[in-house]
Amino acid sequence: MGSEIGDNNLVVTQISVGGLENYVTAKMLLDYFEDNIGLVWRCRLKTSSTPPESNPNYEIDVESVQRKTDYVKIEPHAFVHFAVAHSAKAALDAAGRGELILGRKPLKVSLGPQNPHRMNERRRTTTPYKLSDVLIETGVMRSRDEFLVGWRGPRTGVDFLVDPFNGTCKLHFTKDTAFSFKGEARSAVIKCNFKIEFLPREINEINQYRDFSSLIVLLQLASSPLVYYRTADDDIEESVPFDLLDDDDPWIRTTDFTPTGAIGRCNTYRISARPRNGPSLFKALEYLRKLRVPVLDESPGQTLRVQDEPDFGMPMSDPFFCLQYKEGINFKIMFLLNAVMHKGIINQHQMSEKFFDLLRSQPEELNIVALKHICSYKRPVCDAIKALDSVQKWLLNNPKLLERPREMDDVVEVRRLIITPSKAYCLPPEVELSIEF
Repeated sequence: MGSEIGDNNLVVTQISVGGLENYVTAKMLLDYFEDNIGLVWRCRLKTSSTPPESNPNYEIDVESVQRKTDYVKIEPHAFVHFAVAHSAKAALDAAGRGELILGRKPLKVSLGPQNPHRMNERRRTTTPYKLSDVLIETGVMRSRDEFLVGWRGPRTGVDFLVDPFNGTCKLHFTKDTAFSFKGEARSAVIKCNFKIEFLPREINEINQYRDFSSLIVLLQLASSPLVYYRTADDDIEESVPFDLLDDDDPWIRTTDFTPTGAIGRCNTYRISARPRNGPSLFKALEYLRKLRVPVLDESPGQTLRVQDEPDFGMPMSDPFFCLQYKEGINFKIMFLLNAVMHKGIINQHQMSEKFFDLLRSQPEELNIVALKHICSYKRPVCDAIKALDSVQKWLLNNPKLLERPREMDDVVEVRRLIITPSKAYCLPPEVELSIEF
């Protein structure tokens, strides 16, 4: 939202405009406000929205779908950014007096903070640290120096932002998206903005690398990020070359749009930035350091092997990723393995046959305690086999840790599965009191 904080009141530079006729363009509206109110930096004429009774369908190949526009469109409206706050207030007052008429209809104007979608947000003049046109890959670490890629973002048009105002980190990009209509076979393809968002406190650590042409940061997250979209088949007119704050156009929470479910099952993001983004990158990292995010300095000669995961690009068969069956592993152990994997402590590429042989070599009681202990870790392990073997030996050397408390008739062990739009989480079993009536 284009606004800033004064001594007493919120100062707003963006307005929302309604009452537009269908023939109006962003250029016409920008010129009209500049002729009648004041200098305009950007005008977004919103003509697209999620079609009624439809949802984005990420399983449809947009290349195979004819681009259709025969769905119900919204009434056109616009977001206008003025150069100064006085112009926004003047536009609001003029519309209130019925003086703003474009074509045959009076324009309806509201200030940004009065927009119900952003009522609680107060954008100051603090702008995000922005890295433009980065390359983004998400995947997992198979070892300390080996990164397996599960999904690659678009080759161009991806921006990485660290926003001190609302304390978020975001990846922005645009891509065509198919929408399926309820009860119908037809689809529509609409250009959409996407946002992958997470908080600094969700970053386990950041590693820095460098290659011949890029500055690289490796962000390891403690949980899956939030994913949003909004339609972007809009008419935009800008009069300035620099970046402006976001429009009031609301974002819509959505599911994992990658065919392999990579956002839900992968916890590491590799961001490659151009050297010209160096100053913004270093400022962003310094800001994250102040928030106590572990930012590790680049080590001379430090390299990272990057390769695609074995089933790269293959669609995931299940809605949510989990381990279904392994010979010789019972349900209790398998559930805990999924809990460890969903928390990101051990990933599926680290669970080799040797790893499962270690589990088969020990009794169920010991493995349950071992996996519960590993699930309590705060960070991923680099070597799953070594980690499991170490915990098993520790328990064998301390048999008292395996002693079960005296069983009670009024308690029960509860396993939970939490489902979010992008991921399912198995939670370790908890003992709860059973109340009988």
